[in-house]
Amino acid sequence: MSIKACLLAAVRHMLIPIARVLIRNGVPYGDFEEVARHAFAKAGQSVIGERGLQLTLSRLSLFTGLPRREMRRVMERPPQITEISLTDSNAAARVLHAWHTKSPYVVVPIGVPMDLEYDATDSNTTFVGLVKAHVPDANPSDVLSELIASGSVKQDERGFLHPTSRTFVTGELSEDQIKYAARAARRFLDTLDVNLTKDGRRTGRFERTVVADKGVPVRCYADFVAYVRSTMQQTLEDIDEWITANALATDSLEPVFWTGVGMYHWLEQEEDFELSLKELLLEEINQGHSHEKDHREAAH
Repeated sequence: MSIKACLLAAVRHMLIPIARVLIRNGVPYGDFEEVARHAFAKAGQSVIGERGLQLTLSRLSLFTGLPRREMRRVMERPPQITEISLTDSNAAARVLHAWHTKSPYVVVPIGVPMDLEYDATDSNTTFVGLVKAHVPDANPSDVLSELIASGSVKQDERGFLHPTSRTFVTGELSEDQIKYAARAARRFLDTLDVNLTKDGRRTGRFERTVVADKGVPVRCYADFVAYVRSTMQQTLEDIDEWITANALATDSLEPVFWTGVGMYHWLEQEEDFELSLKELLLEEINQGHSHEKDHREAAH
């Protein structure tokens, strides 16, 4: 199989879960096709820049395979899609992170988040103070409602607030959740992209996978999930502490890299071992022949 054919088969495989999300939420193929054109235009600009070539409409058309008139339309009419920022923009997630990592909201020396009053006139170490210090443009009441609704924070009988989780996950599909998924997928695919280049194969980014070659017994799967959660959570917390300890002052002008580490647990379903399109078409043809036979027999 050629590299091109292999890449196309791989991309189709990767697109299936994306297409599933789109279909589940009522996004038709035509809308996806338009977004794909813009993605090709953006990627074409990047590749042309990588090769040190001057960016022209003709060259962009040549690289992407989109006609010049189509490329011009794409360039002049960008899609109305909310921009995805480099950093996590969700106020609740940022507050929860600060609660676990920033002084004076962490109990020293054990490093656990303090129980906080919502507000108090005689103290700045409150939930309202936490929000104002780290997400000043957010409404503390709205942030708290979101954290409690997600189960990330609970309030005890005394009225004190304490986090039950280090990570924030929304209950309903929301704009912030979609942005999070987009960032996570993009970061992982960017890592694979770098590692597939000539230089990346030698000095690329860290990317490793542990595979259960013979599978995990069904009776042990719950234990496996619990072990993965505890082990990965501890590793991520260690990395987070390193990042916090080496963070620059807010007013620093020193250049930075926007970087981090992501971990995920995957589980292959039977549908991941795809039925090929050829087999699917043959199945439909056979079904069609069967229906025709039934109609003929019914007519006689």
